[in-house]
Amino acid sequence: MVYKRNVNEMEWAEMGHGERFHNHRKMLTPLDQTYVPKLGVSLFRLHPGKCSFPFHEHMANDEAILVTRGRGTLRYGDEQVPLSEGDYVHLPAASGNAHHVINTSDEDLEYYCFSSIVLPEVVLYPDSNKIGTMAFKASAKGPRERMVAFLRHEPVDYWEGEKPK
Repeated sequence: MVYKRNVNEMEWAEMGHGERFHNHRKMLTPLDQTYVPKLGVSLFRLHPGKCSFPFHEHMANDEAILVTRGRGTLRYGDEQVPLSEGDYVHLPAASGNAHHVINTSDEDLEYYCFSSIVLPEVVLYPDSNKIGTMAFKASAKGPRERMVAFLRHEPVDYWEGEKPK
């Protein structure tokens, strides 16, 4: 059976943290299925002055952005890249450049974000000195459960935290 959703009939889900990070999202990716898809797609809406997510770099997954409405800025490594309607940006995995989208205009910004889905995934957060990991595990309850963990990005010895006896 074909998996089909109409983005115009979907409700916006909200996610945010404080005044800076806030997005509205329509996730088209079928994560509620018993398999893990290889391609993710979401429509995002950012209000003026908001960031999509913390500044991050994926180690396993490419992302791409297609702007459908408004203007904003892509922070990519040390660059500030202007974005406007019709712009497409490819963000390769493990490029050495973290990224996030900021609505620097006075109107809403909307864009599609496409992502490969290679798991497990490791994500670096250079502004907050964290490393994130993500994977899915089988669940007796039905669809797979998402596992996410965040760690401080500080070197430790291989045996750190292991009890010798």
